[in-house]
Order: sequence, then C-alpha cells, then structure tokens
Amino acid sequence: MNKYDLTVLVKSDLKETAKEKFVEKMEALVKTLEGRIGKITEMGKKQLAYTIKKQKEAQFLSWVLELPAKSVVQLEKKLINDKEVLRHLVICLHDR
Repeated sequence: MNKYDLTVLVKSDLKETAKEKFVEKMEALVKTLEGRIGKITEMGKKQLAYTIKKQKEAQFLSWVLELPAKSVVQLEKKLINDKEVLRHLVICLHDR
C-alpha cells in the first residue's frame, strides 16, 4: 500500500452536520477500497482565487491515506461524481 495525501474542496455552504456526513462518507469509501485513513485536517473556509461551480468560497479538507495503487482511480471517479466536491487533488507521498 502507498501513502497518499487527499485534499478536497467542498461547498462552503454545507452545514456542520453535512460536513460531518461527508467526512464519514469518505471514511467508508476508503475502507471499501481496502485502505486506511491516517490524519484528517480541516483547514477551514477560504476564499477561492476564481469561481468554481458558482462558488466563491470553499471548505478545505485533507486526509493522509494508505491505499492500494489500483484503488486511487476508483476513489477519483467517486470524487468527480460527488456533487458536494468542487475540486480534489491526490498526491502520492514517497518515504525517503
């Protein structure tokens, strides 16, 4: 399994309960993809440099994940189709 850093920008108008449900949904998705979640970081609401899907602000969430390489593509497909997600970025973390 490889380590990945997943950063997700979600709509800023999500209520606290909706954001918690999104985090729980992500944790369940990673577990179904045979992965593990390490550290979760909520970076808060920030103004975007440009409008994305008619949104000027977004909430930034970040996870450190351990996933098999084959599962990253499935994870990205789910994130692309999620209506709450504005943008996402998955980066492979190499241990040196």
